[in-house]
Amino acid sequence: MKWSFVPLACALSLAASAANPAPSTFAGTFFGSLPAEACASQDVLLDLGADGRYVLQAHCQDDLQVAPRRAGRWSVTWNGTCVQLAPEDGRPAQEFAIHDDDLLVLTAGSCIEPVEDPRGRTLQRAEAAGER
Repeated sequence: MKWSFVPLACALSLAASAANPAPSTFAGTFFGSLPAEACASQDVLLDLGADGRYVLQAHCQDDLQVAPRRAGRWSVTWNGTCVQLAPEDGRPAQEFAIHDDDLLVLTAGSCIEPVEDPRGRTLQRAEAAGER
């Protein structure tokens, strides 16, 4: 009998890459509403680039003031169930739970604990919206 050994680090990296889609396969444009510090709610356009970078543009719904553009790196985490945005300006990361690859729901702390009410915290894939 011949035994084959795979180093643990190799096995873990293979498992992680299989569980979390690469940015190029999940990339796209999402739109919707998110809570904001400066106003009641923001209309948001989020572009997740295939290169792992993102740009988030928003404006307040109540006064239509444009919020500062945010950018940084993004990745898919938690075995393909979460999108994490890591801003380049040093702000805390944001996490969105993935629902059916076409909907992102802003989490309240952790992707493994869903929010009770996703209204006003949801972004929809732009391509999916146009198919209706």
